[in-house]
This record gives sequence, C-alpha cells and structure tokens, in this order.
Amino acid sequence: MIKFGMFNSINGDRRYKAEDFAQYFATFIGNGIFVKPSDCLQIFANGDSMNVTIRPGKAWVNGYYLINDDNYTLPLSAGDTTLNRIDRIVIRLDFVQRKMSVEVKKGTLSASPVAPALKRDADAYELALADVYIAKGALTINQAAITDTRLNNNLCGLMHGVVNQVDTTTIFNQYQQWFNDYSVTKAAEFLAWQTDVTTALENWIDAQEQGFEAWRQAEEQLYYTWLNGKKNDFDTWFATIKDKLSEDAAGNLFNLIDEHKNASLPHKILFDGKVYLHGWVYNPVLKCMSSVMREVVD
Repeated sequence: MIKFGMFNSINGDRRYKAEDFAQYFATFIGNGIFVKPSDCLQIFANGDSMNVTIRPGKAWVNGYYLINDDNYTLPLSAGDTTLNRIDRIVIRLDFVQRKMSVEVKKGTLSASPVAPALKRDADAYELALADVYIAKGALTINQAAITDTRLNNNLCGLMHGVVNQVDTTTIFNQYQQWFNDYSVTKAAEFLAWQTDVTTALENWIDAQEQGFEAWRQAEEQLYYTWLNGKKNDFDTWFATIKDKLSEDAAGNLFNLIDEHKNASLPHKILFDGKVYLHGWVYNPVLKCMSSVMREVVD
C-alpha cells in the first residue's frame, strides 16, 4: 500500500489521522529520550518511602512524544516477606488507551529475580527508563537499588538526529560491567577489612580479659598473704599474753573494761598538774551531747 502526505483537503478528500503524523515523524525521529538535560526522565529514589521520582524531560516513541514538565512521583509496592523482585519503570505508548504514560511494571517474585519484558506489539510499545531491585521485606528504596537503563539502546536509548540514533548500548554495557566488577571488588575488600578489624578487636578483648584475670589473682594472693600474716601475728601475741594473765589479773582487766564501758566520764586527762575526768553526757537544756571535764578530788 502506498501512502503520501500531507496535502490540503478539498471537500474532505484529504483526511489524516494521528498515526499518519506519527508515522511521518518516525521517519526522521528515532525512539528514545532527549539528549539534554543529562537527567532527562531520570529515576531517583525518595529515600524514605517506596516512591520514586521521575525528573522532567521529553521522549519520542514511534513518532509520538511525551513531555514531563515537573518531578513526577510513582509509588512502588513494598517488598515481599520471603522473595525478591525487580520492577521496571517504562514509558508506555498505549494504542488501545490512546495515550502515553510512565508506568511501573511489577516484577515476578523470585530468589533471583529478572526485570519484566518490554511490551512491543500492536497494542503498546514500551521504553525502559530504569530497573528497581525490591529486596524481600523492603519498606524503602535507596538509589543503589535503581539501575538506570536510559542509555541502553535495546531498552531505551537517546533520541538523536535523523533516522538513526547514537548507539550507546556498548558504552552502557561497559559502564555496567565496570560497576558490577567494582562493586564485587569493593565488597570483598570491605569484608576483608571487617574480618581484620573484628579479629583484632576480639584479640584485644581476650588480652584485656587475660590481663585482668592475672591482676585479680595477684591481688587476691597479696590479700590472703597479708591476712594470714595478721592472723599469725595476733595468734602469736595472744599466745604470749594469755600465759601472763592470772585469773585475778584477768578478772581485774575485765572489771576495768566493764567499768570503762559503763562510766559516764571514762577518760582521765592530766592538765596543768591536775587530773580530770572527761566524757560526753546528755545536756537536757541543749538537748544534745556535750563534752564534760570534771576535776578529780582526792
């Protein structure tokens, strides 16, 4: 079938549909996002929720265009309790609904998930902006979980020039491979560093515990040595003194101790050639204990 256009209509003999114009633009505008700005339709994580933000930008898909003139928010479902998934953010040209939109294609749950396939048939045509890894139990999304696919010509690509686009797939794949290798290398380095730090910390704790135990045992030995020495000194003194006390002397010593304990003025003080009794007695006026000295008169 031969098509041509566009010509002025005379009495309605030249009527054109939207797909005629789209087909016209598609002959010299390739599919993809605009080259500028660099963050055109880029996907960002909000950081504290399951939402992602699509930056402003423009895109062409099969001669139809999409314009996003402000940050646009898309919600994603929370992570499953046991399995992971990868959601894909796409620009969808929907021929049935007669519209273009940015949508979330929810991935299939799996221990090793893959992103959903793009729909490209008579009903719809999709370009992938990003893949979002949703780990099991995830309640928020961080930027590390988002893989930017805008530069992959097989998934999206840049709208650039007439008919053919700049092929950025190789550059994207090289960058992605470098990122994957770098991530693995840094993860291994971090694990080795963490192991070294953990081992050093455990060794230090063990050394501190051993040092404390040795110090405690040494101090305990010193204490028991001192205690046994004091006990031996007391036993030696007591053995010496008990043999020197007769029953009368022992009884007299007991009486003196008892008298001293019960006396109100138990202490004798020699002051200025005189003997005084000294002690503490209750003062009923002041309602407290008062110091008292009383001269001993023969």
